Amino acid sequence: MNKRLAYIVLVLALGLAGCNFLDKNPDNRTEIDTKKKVRLLLVNAYDAPNYGPLCEFSSDNIIDNNTPDSRGHVNTKQPFNQGFNQIFAWEDVTAFSSQDSPYAIWEHCYKNIAAANQALEAIKALEEEGQNMNAEKAEALICRAYNHFILVNVFAQAYKSDDLSTADMGIHYMTQAETEVKPEYERNSVTEVYRLIDQDIQEALPMISDEYYAVPKYHFNVKAAYAFATRFYLFKRDYDKVITYANKVLGTTPAEAAAVMFDAGTCKELGNPELELYAWMDASSPANLLIQSTMSPALYSNLPDYCRYTFNRAPRDYTVNGSGPCWSSSFPGANIWRYNANYGGFFSKIYALFEYTDKVAGIGFVRTLRREFTTGETLLCRAEAEIMKGQLSAAVTDMDVWAKGYLCTKDLTDSSIKSFFRKGKNVHQTPTLNNQKMCPSWKISDAQMPYIWCVLHFRRIETLHDGMRWFDIKRYGIELTHEIGEKATKYRLIWNDDRRAIQLPQEAIIGGGQTKNPRDIKGDNNSPMVSGGPDVEPNGLELFFKLKEEMRNLSITPENEAFKGEEDGELSANL
Repeated sequence: MNKRLAYIVLVLALGLAGCNFLDKNPDNRTEIDTKKKVRLLLVNAYDAPNYGPLCEFSSDNIIDNNTPDSRGHVNTKQPFNQGFNQIFAWEDVTAFSSQDSPYAIWEHCYKNIAAANQALEAIKALEEEGQNMNAEKAEALICRAYNHFILVNVFAQAYKSDDLSTADMGIHYMTQAETEVKPEYERNSVTEVYRLIDQDIQEALPMISDEYYAVPKYHFNVKAAYAFATRFYLFKRDYDKVITYANKVLGTTPAEAAAVMFDAGTCKELGNPELELYAWMDASSPANLLIQSTMSPALYSNLPDYCRYTFNRAPRDYTVNGSGPCWSSSFPGANIWRYNANYGGFFSKIYALFEYTDKVAGIGFVRTLRREFTTGETLLCRAEAEIMKGQLSAAVTDMDVWAKGYLCTKDLTDSSIKSFFRKGKNVHQTPTLNNQKMCPSWKISDAQMPYIWCVLHFRRIETLHDGMRWFDIKRYGIELTHEIGEKATKYRLIWNDDRRAIQLPQEAIIGGGQTKNPRDIKGDNNSPMVSGGPDVEPNGLELFFKLKEEMRNLSITPENEAFKGEEDGELSANL
């Protein structure tokens, strides 16, 4: 009996103790109830995706090295990831395991948006207590706007006009923190997404501040926020705002703009790929406005073992290894690191780091740094706006500042632009623009056309490997062809093809109930590609040290002539 009584007493004691537990919040998540906690939460709004590979492989910056070259040579390389087979053929992507997949972009952007929305809820409560949260609120709004901007430009058709884009499916614009387990979302139209981005930017800009950033270049600092606004309003074709906001970044005189351009001369003198790659990402450089660390192995797709799709042949020869309106032979402002003529190479601006999750086990993630906003790209945004407003002299001045920053010694002039960008002379640099088919009111005069071709060409060089060329192709309706495989089967993408909006990831369609993008293929509709072989992508640390080894063997050519008469096999280093 004594034992039974003792047991009853113990149960009662535990029950009474449980009463205190009921007085506590069962949710063990941290409450975001201080300014410091909001700032820490906003760090999670920069878990950036790298949309560069997905967009580059969709654009005209990449070729299939397994097609015959000018000598009839055919490679038999596998891609870094089998998903690149589908991306290059503009197919719906179902075979991608890498962090550069459509799903990774989708997931990371919406995670960032969720963090921004959670911060905004906490900010609202703190403002009601009388705290000034303007800087934090501005950062949250800009992060939210930016991530929606990436999503809508990757997974939807290009903005045409407020009227015409109401018919195009955009993406869901999240303005509230998620509270449901499995919510159902409707896709906003492209017009509505752009309207909400506009609204967030306009609310944020007056409050944006650098006051609490230890390293401003890793956050949406003041200049980065205005650079984002500059790019957004260029895509929206609100040219007055483009010029106004670019002036906030660059100043209003050529000398002010020249002072903040990338130091290409010092970079080239380093003569070492790893040092050069680091120099491009230097947070102390005035040319870098926002640097993002992305969960991406983007650099490795250029290694010899994975060189099916690379920056090679025509894309290389008609950008950095070709002449221009104010340079001869090859573009002087960049080193192109490469392995041999068969496989191409890459612009020395993709820097990778390895992040350990377990040093003992030697496992972790590859991170690639992105220069998301730069003074060079912002300057070219302003130049394009000036051209569209008929301010051709101002545009030439801006484009000349950009070219001089990349060591071009010849002056860019009206005559040099009109001579080089002339229909029928340089066909690779003067593509047909279908802007008026996309939007009848969007007119470019014959007088403006050479300047538009020039700024698009400069933008293509400035944003190599970044993915921005795909956005320019989409917004101007530029048509392109990809040749694939030993028989060089042609895949054609015309200006109004549905495939210009990359298909939503399967996880969003099946698991999230999102309406998939239509697929009315108006260009060449060849049979789907066969992946052909297992995925060859190695794991983290193995990949990272492989990169280190490959970089020791890199060769460099700053001159177009160096590619003439090359034989098969590795080139000798000439560092």
